[in-house]
Amino acid sequence: KTDALVVMRSHNVEHEIWERLVKRSQPGIRRLYLRYLTGKLKAYEAASLNTYDLLAPITQRDLTIFRKLGCHIPAVVTPIGLQVEDYPADFSNLSAPPSLSFIGSLDWTPNIEGLDWFLSEVWPGLQLQFPDLPLHIAGRNTPASLLQRKLPNVLIHGEVDSSVAFINAHNIMVVPLLSGSGMRAKILEGMALGKVVITTSLGLEGIDARNKQEVMVADDPAQFVQAIAYLLRKPSHIERIGRQAQEFVDRRYNNTAIARRLLRQYQARILELVGA
Repeated sequence: KTDALVVMRSHNVEHEIWERLVKRSQPGIRRLYLRYLTGKLKAYEAASLNTYDLLAPITQRDLTIFRKLGCHIPAVVTPIGLQVEDYPADFSNLSAPPSLSFIGSLDWTPNIEGLDWFLSEVWPGLQLQFPDLPLHIAGRNTPASLLQRKLPNVLIHGEVDSSVAFINAHNIMVVPLLSGSGMRAKILEGMALGKVVITTSLGLEGIDARNKQEVMVADDPAQFVQAIAYLLRKPSHIERIGRQAQEFVDRRYNNTAIARRLLRQYQARILELVGA
């Protein structure tokens, strides 16, 4: 034995992402092929889990799934952390007309799937109630299908120089995820910047924030419209939830505290392996 420790840092349960995509796919050859690939991926993940010295999953939920797949090595749940000083909140735009933002890689299937759903199912209802409300979309590799939609009050920025500056420019952030796994870093970033994040129950997996306290949760078009109306009709909610979100991330997802906990587990596992 040496003091080298082989750690598997899991950012999500990969096969679960694809299982959820299969469920949302239309019947046909594509769905059959996705199901086949998902089965292969699940078998590969299960076979790989015990080839490491330590597992560092991103959420307790992910660890539970890995245990059910047969993982028996020691593990320490290690959520995404932020260097909170790199995320200076800007509350100066609270007096400006409200705007929504969406940011994320637009070549990642769960992101584009959720955004397409939001634009098709949620945006028309929002436009009826709030015809002047804009939605700003940023992300690398914007697909041509999104650029061609040309929806009213939807502005496509493409890849931006600074995600912090982009998020700070808008006081409400939407993360309409319908599939995926693990934790969503952009949700934590938005919360750290004092923005109100509106996401689905699935999007909030692994983040123990509370609806209408540190975040807003919506799982269907009507709930998204209701959540945004709740904020726009009483702007004091925007500042209250945003400030509580900022405090929540600083308290629960600070990189320094997370790193200390992981280091202690590293040291304990090394001692165990060398028989000290």
